[in-house]
Amino acid sequence: MSTKISGSVSLVYGNHSHSETFSTTASTLTNTNESHDYSAGGGRAVVGGAALDPGTIDGAEGLLLIKNDNNIGALDVSVDGSSYDISIPAGVANLISVGTSGAVQVKAPSASVSQADVASVSSAGAIVFDGTTVSGSIVPGTAIMTKHTGSFYPDDLVVEIDTALTGTVYELDGVTKKDLTGAGVAGYTASTVVNLVYIVKYRFTLTEA
Repeated sequence: MSTKISGSVSLVYGNHSHSETFSTTASTLTNTNESHDYSAGGGRAVVGGAALDPGTIDGAEGLLLIKNDNNIGALDVSVDGSSYDISIPAGVANLISVGTSGAVQVKAPSASVSQADVASVSSAGAIVFDGTTVSGSIVPGTAIMTKHTGSFYPDDLVVEIDTALTGTVYELDGVTKKDLTGAGVAGYTASTVVNLVYIVKYRFTLTEA
């Protein structure tokens, strides 16, 4: 049987507003057109890029509704598996028509940073970097932060970097701010060195049209 697809999109940009609805019917299932399907999910995109799980959708044309769940940092999207022509800002969703030219892929646009020096931390989760790195440049965005040297706290953390050198540190849930002051297992000091892997959290629904 055929499958009905309908929806609405509304965009407000400053004083400009635009709304439209769409409705179509996918072709009837046949021996050569055996499925009308969708996949949905979410994850963390990293710098290298990864294909969205297409589920049972293989070589079909449809619609991709995808939201960047970061508070800071863009999400780059490629609809042909090569060039990343679409950049979705933090907290914004986009509806994209996708074709058969390749797998849809997502990635964080910022490169990883190795051995970034920490200048200071606060009990409220604030962190300041001093800008000295062995490789890469610290830029605004969201990253997984791992200890490299000079700290007693071993676990991975999330850091939202709002300027080139300042940010807020959270547990991996991205909600609970992390106090890294003090000594012992809690200690980050001015001698702490960390590695940063930039990520973008996202949610998506991919339909076959």
